[in-house]
Amino acid sequence: MTDIKFNLAQLLREEMGARRDYEFTEQALPLDEQLTLREIRGSVRFTRTAGGVWAKVKAQGVVSLMCVRSLEAFDYSLELTFADQFHAVVDIFTGGGLAQPEDDDPFLLNELHMADIGEALREYSLLALPLNPVSPAYRDQPMSYTVQSEGLEDDELAATPESPVALDNGEPNVDALKAWAERHNRRSGRS
Repeated sequence: MTDIKFNLAQLLREEMGARRDYEFTEQALPLDEQLTLREIRGSVRFTRTAGGVWAKVKAQGVVSLMCVRSLEAFDYSLELTFADQFHAVVDIFTGGGLAQPEDDDPFLLNELHMADIGEALREYSLLALPLNPVSPAYRDQPMSYTVQSEGLEDDELAATPESPVALDNGEPNVDALKAWAERHNRRSGRS
C-alpha cells in the first residue's frame, strides 16, 4: 500500500461516464528493495465504469539507476502515461461483496472505495525502466571492446587491413574462426 490513494465513494454513486480529475505529488515511492521513484508529480482522471473506475494517469519522477557502461549512479527522469481499470470489491449501494474480476492481476478498490494509484504507478514504473541503463554522459560515446583469449599464439587470427573481420557485402569473415577450430581439433586429437 502507498500514500497515493483517492476516495472514490462519491464517484461510484454516479452514473457511468462521470469523471473526477486529481493532481498529486509525493516525495518518494519505493519501487523495489533497491529502487525509489522520487519527486513524483502527476495527474489522474477517474471515469466511472460498470465495474468500478477507469484511471488514466500521467506522472513523472526521478529514479537513481546504475550505468551499465561506467558503473556509476545517475538520475533517470521517468515520464509515464498509462490507463487501467480499478474494480470495485464492495457494492456502493448495498455494501455487499462483488465477484472478483477474471483478470490475472487486477487493480482493486479497497473496502472503503479507495484507489491506490501508487501501486499502479509502482508497477508501471518498473515496466518503463530501461533494461540496460546508460548515463547521458556515456550515451553518445562509441564503445570499443578488446577481447583477449589464451591459447591463440598466431597473429594470423587477428583482424588486419589485409584480412578484415567483415567482407564488403556485410557478411562476417569466418576464415579466422575456421582456422582456429582446425588447429584446436588437431591439438585435441580430433579430425
